[in-house]
Amino acid sequence: MLKTDHLIKLLLLSNGIILLTVYYIEYIMGIYACNLCKFQRIPFFVNIVILTVLTFNKTKFIKLIYVLILSIIVNICISFYHVGIEQSFFTSTKTCKESQTPSNKEDLLKQLKKKGVSDCSKVEFTLFGLSLSTLNFVTNIVFLGICVQILRYEKK
Repeated sequence: MLKTDHLIKLLLLSNGIILLTVYYIEYIMGIYACNLCKFQRIPFFVNIVILTVLTFNKTKFIKLIYVLILSIIVNICISFYHVGIEQSFFTSTKTCKESQTPSNKEDLLKQLKKKGVSDCSKVEFTLFGLSLSTLNFVTNIVFLGICVQILRYEKK
């Protein structure tokens, strides 16, 4: 089995690559993210901070692993909800929709010209036939499993 230090570094590298990839898809490829996609990025930033601290400072290791696990669980919940919206298991919330209906031609034109707005139920990009939300869900389940194994190993 890999050493805990190597697993922490692997998780740190994975989280960084994921964030770089989604920003590449959004800003270089021009495939705009919906609001839930953007919310799913926040736990990755939290994870990177925690994993960086764990890489250089081992004090309060167990507490930080618990915070990391909590962050991953939050991301799993957001991505589960997002996948449910994509698959029509759940209905979209106000977060996922345009906040106001245009009342005249000028407002409609402004909304149509506004870039970066995407509906949460529409899958704009797939990788290996899966939406990024689905991949995020699966990836975070794997991350959770790794963190639980680290926790079990360190508590011995």
